[in-house]
Amino acid sequence: MDTFSPVTAQHLADALLGLHLGIVVFNVIMPPWILLGAWRGWTTVRRRWLRLLHLGGMAVVAMQALLGELCFLTVWESALRERAGQAAYGESFVEAWLSALLYVDMPLEQLVTIYVLWAVLTLALWWLVPPARRIRRP
Repeated sequence: MDTFSPVTAQHLADALLGLHLGIVVFNVIMPPWILLGAWRGWTTVRRRWLRLLHLGGMAVVAMQALLGELCFLTVWESALRERAGQAAYGESFVEAWLSALLYVDMPLEQLVTIYVLWAVLTLALWWLVPPARRIRRP
């Protein structure tokens, strides 16, 4: 990471934090959206690629939590912030607001339980509201 200037590192860290927040929102919103979409007959909730993306994302989150590892996005962001010379969170306007939305003050055991249960729900939705089968074209 020595190739980035401190200003570039800060901008990259802010962008990574924004991406991380987007992924979290996607993972949290998908199960209720799938249920609502199934009830309303929306075909988008049955798109296989979207469901696989969500299932894969939740699998990564649950595995990292079970292994007691920090999210790799958090690790990368922290390294970029260190390169930018930011000793603590809150030194960037973007980071201060987004991190307040993303990071919660909760014991690790509770977070692991939430992550694993959400991943189980995601997996259960694969069978409750199955994605559309692929149509083979000649």
